Amino acid sequence: MEALLSRNYEGGTIRLARPLAPGVSRVNITDPTFSDLAGVLTGAKPVTYTSCSHERLPLLQDLCARLKLKCIPAEKFAGRSCFHMEGSKEIFFIGRDEKLLTKAALTWKDPKNNERWSVMLGYPECCIRMYRQWLDTMGQGQDLVEMAYKGTAGKEKLDFRMNNVYNYSSRIHNDNAADQRSYAKVEKYNSGYVFQTLHVIGWHPCSYDCPRSLRKAADIFAFIKHYAPEYAAALEAALAKPVLFWGKYRYAFVDGRLKDGRIAGPAVSLPRSLLDDGLYRRLALSDEIRVSGGRAEPFRGGKPLFSTLAARPFVLNFEKLPARRKGPGERAAGHR
Repeated sequence: MEALLSRNYEGGTIRLARPLAPGVSRVNITDPTFSDLAGVLTGAKPVTYTSCSHERLPLLQDLCARLKLKCIPAEKFAGRSCFHMEGSKEIFFIGRDEKLLTKAALTWKDPKNNERWSVMLGYPECCIRMYRQWLDTMGQGQDLVEMAYKGTAGKEKLDFRMNNVYNYSSRIHNDNAADQRSYAKVEKYNSGYVFQTLHVIGWHPCSYDCPRSLRKAADIFAFIKHYAPEYAAALEAALAKPVLFWGKYRYAFVDGRLKDGRIAGPAVSLPRSLLDDGLYRRLALSDEIRVSGGRAEPFRGGKPLFSTLAARPFVLNFEKLPARRKGPGERAAGHR
């Protein structure tokens, strides 16, 4: 399953079980990500944007033409000095409505318009408000995952489609050099993975039980599952598991199920974080993880492996939750 999420899987493409349109039986893993593309095609995201190299541009333009989507370059509205631009790639806006794309592009070029821009991307306003709070700390305050967890009323079971632990998009502050160095290390440790694809929703929810985000996440994942069931299953397998969370770059995804306050026979799964080797060893030695008050502690032979309570991470118990009825985005997409 993990191979399906690798940047090298089938040349970096996703094979579809059903064509998105005549001639579209595969899509690239990135540029744009399948979740962003699904967001546009379901209506969950009126606009999305992606970086694209010159070599891949003909493929992106052909995909948009076949899906009857508009695709406009950012450089039409902002020069190379724009703060969003990255290296040899160009930014493109994708959506159904060219007038809305133009409006979004004009808004995007000025970082002061962050909130208006986020609304055009289809992000819930409650989530935008939380993100604004994070942005105001210059990336020095609580991480967005911590903020979402603290804002969640029902912490016992979290919908895996809201899992944003691997999603570092818009979570690294441009002016925080230490933040950027840490992310570079995570990417280096996990060079076979594409972190920007390891999520269902592209934004950071204000809470893991945010109703608007949950509805959009369900629409997007249902679309992915309909057209690429193998890829959807791999994404679910990667995200629907407990996460022991110490911090933004220090966490462990655990193969196992949290039941009755314990995870029996836990095993740490990939990708890996910057968690130190000593903690990884303790987790590897444990035969169970006990959870109390939202905090986790590994045990072996009935004895705790952490010497202090401060070492205990909190637990994000992401699971596959019961299915719900199709939302308007799914129906609008015309699933067959």
